[in-house]
Amino acid sequence: MYGIEAINAVNGWAMASVGALIVFSGLVILSFVISQLHKFVPLLEKINGEKAAPKDTISTPPPPAPIKPPDIREQASLFQPIIDTLGASFPLSALYTQANKQNIPHPHLTISAFRDAGILAPQGDGIFSWDPHKLIAPPQKPAEPA
Repeated sequence: MYGIEAINAVNGWAMASVGALIVFSGLVILSFVISQLHKFVPLLEKINGEKAAPKDTISTPPPPAPIKPPDIREQASLFQPIIDTLGASFPLSALYTQANKQNIPHPHLTISAFRDAGILAPQGDGIFSWDPHKLIAPPQKPAEPA
């Protein structure tokens, strides 16, 4: 006797169902125990003689301070020697390469900020030029007396 007849003869369907039910029940119990484990840890610490820290004294770390972006003029002063060596028009890849060789921090972000500010002007075909006149702050209007 082989196949389904053999399974039916020895109650194979019932054994398979009970086996699956046992495995599923075990997994449900295990997931419940793991989800409630955080409640038992302070109890175990008290049993061992160690006192659990009260919830009132647990301090949360302060939120991180907002990161102030560096002044674009300071960053441009780091790039000025590189620009002087590259010439009036240069490929952007050469600027990246030289910035990495000079260990300038975050060259991708800084060069992107230069492009956004118009300090690096695209000339076409990946060639850029440096516009130092964009680094000069526009004159401030004097405050009118009230």
